[in-house]
Amino acid sequence: MQIVTVCADTPEEIRDGRGAHGLKAHMLSDRDLTVTDAFGLRNRGFHSGPPVGAEALPVPTSLLIDGNGKVLWMDQSEDYQRRSGPGTVLAALRTHLD
Repeated sequence: MQIVTVCADTPEEIRDGRGAHGLKAHMLSDRDLTVTDAFGLRNRGFHSGPPVGAEALPVPTSLLIDGNGKVLWMDQSEDYQRRSGPGTVLAALRTHLD
């Protein structure tokens, strides 16, 4: 199992902020929103304005994807400042990986 985060931050912003939350995941930049658009997650609603230099923001989403690329679980937030809590993600992992 691998945990990967994808965001619209630049690689430099990711590197500089990496230690802020103690996350030990692979952190990838999706500045042009290629991955975001592949999953249909471009934020077109309130607070969808771009961060400096980025085209737009993604909808905050947590996905559990199997080795074949099938989405097993998805949790989305309508509030661009909210993410799935650790308990929510752990419950999904237990449900789908046990």
